[in-house]
Amino acid sequence: MATANTDINDINLFPIGELSSRTQVHTVTLRAWERRYGLLKPQRTAKGHRLYSEADVATIERVLSLVARGVPLGKVKPLLEDGTSLAIDNDGQDLWQDLINSLLEAICSYSVTKVEHLIHQTLANYPVPVCSERWLEPVFAELALRKDHGAALSFAESELMRYACLRIKTGGGQNKPAAVNLIAGKQTPMWRLVLLALQLNDAKFSVCLLNRPFTLAAGIELALQWADNFTLFYQDGVWDQQEQTKAKLALVENERLLMCGTAPGLANINDQERVFTELTGCLHSLSKHNVSNS
Repeated sequence: MATANTDINDINLFPIGELSSRTQVHTVTLRAWERRYGLLKPQRTAKGHRLYSEADVATIERVLSLVARGVPLGKVKPLLEDGTSLAIDNDGQDLWQDLINSLLEAICSYSVTKVEHLIHQTLANYPVPVCSERWLEPVFAELALRKDHGAALSFAESELMRYACLRIKTGGGQNKPAAVNLIAGKQTPMWRLVLLALQLNDAKFSVCLLNRPFTLAAGIELALQWADNFTLFYQDGVWDQQEQTKAKLALVENERLLMCGTAPGLANINDQERVFTELTGCLHSLSKHNVSNS
């Protein structure tokens, strides 16, 4: 590790915000990887600010690759140090299954404290896409099958929303060149939009996540009022002919409006840059705009 008088103006070094922007790993997660797991060893300025290099970018890319393959964070460091080939065992699957079981138990007992702790701890340690695929998607799939009138699923969504709003708020004040508003339609899985909001926040968007569902007409009106920003309207199900016509006209009138879900996907709208069936397509499209505007 460098001495404390490292020059912050060194062109080969950059602060944690830039590292987060380049790797799309939240600063909270980067600090956890340093303090808890010893995966990063940043240099420091005279005032103690962290500084990183291209080698750290490569390290994070390697960590992300290993984690995506199911390696628990506690076992990543030896693999980084010795560079040996990876032999996947059952530990990674056991880790995520344990997290799935723990979260389901906390949700189904309606324990705010336990759910809050699990969400904060896991999303602080692991990137959002990994948590989504290996943890939250299986949890919400299980909750959707429960015969409790949607009580547990709605409770879980509200807690995830609460966490996202806090994380987005505390991530403010950074250089975020593009803004996006996220709106869910009726009978649409809000939790998926929440996860997209977290990924956009990590990608340095300024995010406004509305915490209740809107009709198509109301969503289009809001998008017009926020014409300077991007607006994503997410709607599953199927639109009737009148709604399909309304959606097509709205996309013509507002070039910063995007639509996603099965409803627009089945509406025969020919716009591959702004209409998507899956939210991953929206993320890629918005990221292109963010790069071009930065």
